[in-house]
Amino acid sequence: MKKVLYVLSIVSIIFAACKKEDVDGCMDTTATNYNEIATVDDGSCIYGIVGLWTPTSVDVDSSMTTTIAGEVVQELDGELMTYSGSQTMTAEEAGFEGGIEFTAYGEAITLEDTSSYTYLNNVLTIIDEDEEMTFACSVTSTSLSLTFEESMDTAFNEPSLIMLGYANGDITISSYFGQTINFSRNSVVNTNVSQRIRENNHSWFVKPKLDNSRIINKLKK
Repeated sequence: MKKVLYVLSIVSIIFAACKKEDVDGCMDTTATNYNEIATVDDGSCIYGIVGLWTPTSVDVDSSMTTTIAGEVVQELDGELMTYSGSQTMTAEEAGFEGGIEFTAYGEAITLEDTSSYTYLNNVLTIIDEDEEMTFACSVTSTSLSLTFEESMDTAFNEPSLIMLGYANGDITISSYFGQTINFSRNSVVNTNVSQRIRENNHSWFVKPKLDNSRIINKLKK
């Protein structure tokens, strides 16, 4: 009996020694920190932007507030001076009919243009010949969102506004524009550059122009 117990004890020790310990890590093969030996996904997966992306929707937020002599002005001479609103459009409605590919070599490729880019700490910077644009970036294994924001504040004095009943001609204008382009990851791999992205007439990364200058020029006439 003692011999049987001894044998069973030895066998249990061997099985215990052979049992593999769990290894925590990222188990998603599309992640940049994929761990091939991980047996337990610990939620640590990190995703990069390298790949081919198809736009799905565009969210736009914009606002402007104008004050004259300390008074908020909604409209002046047929021009809307104070407003705020948001809109969600399909990619087609927003003019984004193609896609974009971010390569591992720092290139952002569309059919009509190739720019360079940097990506660090969830910040994407597109570098073109004429300018560069910076986006807050949110990326998962299947989705990408790029958010561009711009604001402008200005103040000046236009004495002629006193004739319109304002105490003085002090004007302040504050405006904001925000745009988020949402993408889905395209799993299709196509090495033919001319066919990777459908031709379109939209320039992907064109910094929007806030229209404060137009309004300022109108007020100063």
